[in-house]
Amino acid sequence: MTFRKIVSLSIAFNFAVLFITGILSYFIDYSRALASIHTVFGFLFGLGIVLHVINNLKPLKRYFSGAAVWGILLIGILILFSAYGQISPVKSFMDIGAKLKANSTIHEPLSNQVFVEMDLSNDILLSIDLVKGEHYWHPQMAIWTEDMEGNYLETLFVSKATAKGLFFGGRTKDNFKMLDENNSTQKEYRRVNALPVWSHKRGVLYEDGELVPTRENPLPEAISGETISDNFYLRTSTQYHQNFRLKVELNVAFDDNEYYSEFDFPDDDIYHNGTGQLGQPSIVFQSVIDMHDSNTYYLMKLAGHGHHSARTGIIYQDSSTLTTALEIVERIVVGADQ
Repeated sequence: MTFRKIVSLSIAFNFAVLFITGILSYFIDYSRALASIHTVFGFLFGLGIVLHVINNLKPLKRYFSGAAVWGILLIGILILFSAYGQISPVKSFMDIGAKLKANSTIHEPLSNQVFVEMDLSNDILLSIDLVKGEHYWHPQMAIWTEDMEGNYLETLFVSKATAKGLFFGGRTKDNFKMLDENNSTQKEYRRVNALPVWSHKRGVLYEDGELVPTRENPLPEAISGETISDNFYLRTSTQYHQNFRLKVELNVAFDDNEYYSEFDFPDDDIYHNGTGQLGQPSIVFQSVIDMHDSNTYYLMKLAGHGHHSARTGIIYQDSSTLTTALEIVERIVVGADQ
């Protein structure tokens, strides 16, 4: 068998593998094994193309001399920019795949999943199915709804430490993953910058001028719960709205990086004086729930991050300064039913 035939057969085989793994990646959730196969065979396919060009240099030169090549090149560039900029038609095509994945049945080992049940008495039953990422560690969390104009509707879940002002001092970057054995002897304070987007949207100002609940004025048990330390499946309910936004905000303490460290924001009192905890700001996921569409499940998307010391309730879409904060969550799927 000639070298030319070996190259041609290799290209054909690599192309078949890329085609199959590309189709599978479009319809099923991320798999490291599948991604590895696709990547390795992509490199092999590229190598085969280089050898193919070398073997067929003269006829390829003739092909590139025709006018049709410019039309093909233009179409390729348009598709490339559409994919890179996440604009239609590529964005629409990928959104369809995301919806298909979100509507597929997702099974997590029961031994690795915490089940949480809140108030189920309202019109719309909701399920929030979260798979944790590598840097998920006892995050503070708030789940709430807004109308389509961005107006706050109601809180569905808040971690108890935020809901009841039960943070304790004494944690450091080195010991924060250890269980506190003597909380009662430590200084109590509130971490006012943990969930700034939720606290500003809720808009309840307490006696000290902060937007975070205190021990004297905690949030009710019906919407608060223990910090969830693993993958979880949370069931709750909300009042009927034809369509609304569901948002989830999470924040892990002491996950500082080069942009959010003890050397940054030196004039920011909240960030440095103990009422904050040095680290990256909260991350916010959201999804629009439309009770009139055919979807049962929605894949929540990263909307951005909160302010590092809760000065504003703005969601900042530029996540280029975040590192491990982007690895807190693998994915969140919300289910909605009447």
